[in-house]
Amino acid sequence: MQGEHGEIGLAGQANSSKDEEDARVAHSGSLVIVTVEDGDPEFAKAIEEQLSVVTAWWQAGLAPGNGFVQTVLRAPQERHDVERFLHASGIREATEDEALVLYITSHGAVGTSTRHFLLLPGTDTDRLLATGMPTNELIIAALDSRARHVLVIVNACEAEGIDVELRALARDLARSTERTLNVVATTSTRSPVLGREFAVVLRRAYEWLQDAAGIARPHLSISEFIQALEQATERLNEERDLSLAGPRAVLQGKLGAPTPTLPNPGYQPKTQVVTQAREEVAATPEELEYWLDRASGRASKDDPGWYFSGRQELNRRLTSFVRGPSGVLIVTGTAASGKSAVLARTVTLSDSAFRASPRYAEAVSKAPADSVPDEGSIQVAVSARNRGPLSLIEAIGTRLGCEQDRAQPATDAVRQWQEGLRTFFTTRQEDTVTVVVDGLDESPDAVACIRDVLVPLAACAGVTGSAGSISVPQQGVGFTWAVSPPARPGLRLLLGVRSTSPGTPEAAVATGLRGLLQELLIVFPAAQVVRTDGEGVQADIAAYAAALLAGAVWGTDPTVVASAAECVARHVGRSFLDARLAAEQLRRRDGATLLSDPLWLSQLDRGTVGLFEQDLDQVTDDGLNKEEALALLRATAFGLGRGIPWAQVWPTVASELLQNRLDHADEKIRSLLVGRLAGYLTHDVEDDHVVYRPAHEQLGVMLRRWPLPPQETRRALDESG
Repeated sequence: MQGEHGEIGLAGQANSSKDEEDARVAHSGSLVIVTVEDGDPEFAKAIEEQLSVVTAWWQAGLAPGNGFVQTVLRAPQERHDVERFLHASGIREATEDEALVLYITSHGAVGTSTRHFLLLPGTDTDRLLATGMPTNELIIAALDSRARHVLVIVNACEAEGIDVELRALARDLARSTERTLNVVATTSTRSPVLGREFAVVLRRAYEWLQDAAGIARPHLSISEFIQALEQATERLNEERDLSLAGPRAVLQGKLGAPTPTLPNPGYQPKTQVVTQAREEVAATPEELEYWLDRASGRASKDDPGWYFSGRQELNRRLTSFVRGPSGVLIVTGTAASGKSAVLARTVTLSDSAFRASPRYAEAVSKAPADSVPDEGSIQVAVSARNRGPLSLIEAIGTRLGCEQDRAQPATDAVRQWQEGLRTFFTTRQEDTVTVVVDGLDESPDAVACIRDVLVPLAACAGVTGSAGSISVPQQGVGFTWAVSPPARPGLRLLLGVRSTSPGTPEAAVATGLRGLLQELLIVFPAAQVVRTDGEGVQADIAAYAAALLAGAVWGTDPTVVASAAECVARHVGRSFLDARLAAEQLRRRDGATLLSDPLWLSQLDRGTVGLFEQDLDQVTDDGLNKEEALALLRATAFGLGRGIPWAQVWPTVASELLQNRLDHADEKIRSLLVGRLAGYLTHDVEDDHVVYRPAHEQLGVMLRRWPLPPQETRRALDESG
């Protein structure tokens, strides 16, 4: 088909289905538009409004070979004009890999034969067969092409009237499991064409899909498309007191299968900083870009920035470990003392894809050499957050490239992976493997993860240890873990786990978190332990705060910034999280005024709770109601898995916490995500959807327990489970 090409979308997920594979192959598409006017200027304007959305959704791009060819038939006068267009446009000859979209907008009617016709200016309603245009002739021209993926949208009076005839004609179409054919009608029987109303519905669906829907892949399924149209129709009905039935699929392919005929307006190509095997623990692209920015603490072009040069002693310890022999190293400390950040830096700097990027090469080259791990020294890095033993061992096994031992009972998947790992380490001839597991304390069954995953993993690789007080399940004949393992490549196991601070009363009574660290030391008695909250942490926090404050409007004098950073460090204890929250408040406001304000300093002494109360009290500056903003934040703390999806879920949970309906929820969530409270949240992707959760588990604990008693202290949160 002829026309100007535009961008259709980018590649899908690595583990995609056949439908996603087709979506990637179908790198170009065609948008065919048929508009029939009636001489009414208002209807002509309504058509223009529709087309502005349609051509933006299925847009033409800049380069040939990408995107949608746009071919338009404007204002045909009689049936012959449409028939000639069908031939000239080449719609029937669309190729297999061409994503074909047909959009029809017109007045229409259903004859007594139940056949649907488009009403042209030259149509005699008493002679529909001779002067009207049978709507299904256009539809079948698209469906009977060679294109594997076809979408037709009919916006006409009584559009649903195409149904009966279309279903009969569809029986003559070539059958193929690879084809995805969808036809959508916008109006029901005896309903007029939707002019400006459908333009509004399309635009709102487009905007909703840009953020609130949170779909993270490049293409939508027909069910997701219809859901967006229904949601937009409901909103329009409420606002204008209408009773529009809303579009429905008259003919549909696989409901949940993404199709290249439906580009996702909200798709943002993911920046791949590190390879997938290390992505869960590595620094995010946003974090890295922040620290590369000169305003984030780079005094000159020779300064690699705090992220690459801070916390040197800790980073040297971790670098030395991943360069050394087999063993176990446990990175631990109180909440928010920077465990995950230290592990993330080590994982990120070891990644070959990261090291190959010119974007980061200069900063890495200027970081202290003894704090930069060797390239490729870490093979796998995963998070135990919300993972049980099966999920964790599967994540490690798949990233190592090993397979389950299917000879073991199918009912014991964990055992299959244990045996698969044993085979992997027994047959592997390469160097020592490094596996990083962070957030062990955030697993719902951390002890089982130690018993069923970490102990067998270390034993399979010949790492010395003892099962200690943890009951290790009896294995099959010939499976022994710590008794004379055969010669094989070793394993470096790098673990991140929260614990209480040594010497505190809380540590003395051995809370669950302290117990988890002790369990690790029992099964790995030779393990090294590195604490992130030990001596020197206040100096580290001061350096961190100084980097965050650099570039503040009031921070042109380095001595003023250093003094402010030292003040923050004295008040926030061992919490890098509190240092970040305090620095954000200081950057937004007059730092000197805040630092001399006894009330602000007393709130700072209360830690996360006090800083959060400060930000919450000022949320009205962002146009948000304090109670509603709190409910929205709290809702994210109760999400399972990696977080809570936006769509209808986030507003519903917030309404329950608020014990009242949250009106205009999407607009309020948008304000939240760009306002002063945005720093309390982070986002992730789960099941192809963007999800949101508190930026740190300590924030999650605080929000779940809210409201907190006035005497709540930082220590109470630090030591909470």
